[in-house]
Amino acid sequence: MANARLQVDKAMYTALNVAGVLAVAPGGVHNMVAPQGTPPPWVVFQAMSKEDEHTFAGRFANMVYMVKAVTKNTWPKTALDVDTVIDTTLEDGTLSITGFNQLLCRRQSDIYFTEEHGGDVWQHIGGLYRIMADQV
Repeated sequence: MANARLQVDKAMYTALNVAGVLAVAPGGVHNMVAPQGTPPPWVVFQAMSKEDEHTFAGRFANMVYMVKAVTKNTWPKTALDVDTVIDTTLEDGTLSITGFNQLLCRRQSDIYFTEEHGGDVWQHIGGLYRIMADQV
């Protein structure tokens, strides 16, 4: 199988780097972690799991991606606003996955947590997205 994770990472980055997302997350879109010094809010996405599914016609990748807004606020509203745009962008969205036909891009659950670091409060709000793609 072609490297599904690499190709879906590229497709997610492209899908999220659009004017609507960047308008509410001027810190940009980052795979796994934002560089130190990135101004919040920003979006982070990361592959969480990948399973190969087999059928008589071949096999396909069944993946879960975490996509979340990260903000430096005590109140979660800004992160919730960014997450709303993320969800509008990705839910049943079309990903351009090189070497694969996309079968599904759908949110399956929410995630949210708050952390304190160096006296600052950080909000992490987003979702887990099921991505299914059939290798061509």
